[in-house]
Amino acid sequence: MHKLNVDGSRRAASGCIGAGGVIRGADGDWICGFAVNLGKGQILEAELWGLYFGLQLAWDKGITNLLIEMDAAVVVSLVQQADTLSCHPLAALIQSCCALMRRIGNCHLDHVYREMNVVADCMANWSSNLDLGVCFLDEAPAWVSSFLEDDFLGVVRPRLVCNS
Repeated sequence: MHKLNVDGSRRAASGCIGAGGVIRGADGDWICGFAVNLGKGQILEAELWGLYFGLQLAWDKGITNLLIEMDAAVVVSLVQQADTLSCHPLAALIQSCCALMRRIGNCHLDHVYREMNVVADCMANWSSNLDLGVCFLDEAPAWVSSFLEDDFLGVVRPRLVCNS
């Protein structure tokens, strides 16, 4: 089974959004990845476009057995309730994601905490360095290799939580 991790990002100061993701094989090795600079928008748009571009990349690579992980619980919920969202402003994009998931076949979407989605987070943040549009990568950038290994090994990262 292949695994797709996707994430969105938004720069608060500029309102610029982007997304990124990685597809890995069963052994955890990088198969391909992407980063996309989407211009200005909201984080929900970035997260959904990240899912869409990741699914499209998986389809283009001929992947038919896919586990998708993302840290945007709202997106996971929207996709799971897609049939009831005809009036949602992003309904067309949500439906496009669902259609790609059906085309892929054995496809399952799970929520994970952001500590388990570090590589996709790096790719999404890197997207702000790109011109508008999408960049597909057949090889992992050198700066992401330590994160790939940590993700595969399940290295735990501390998370600061406000207790108020």
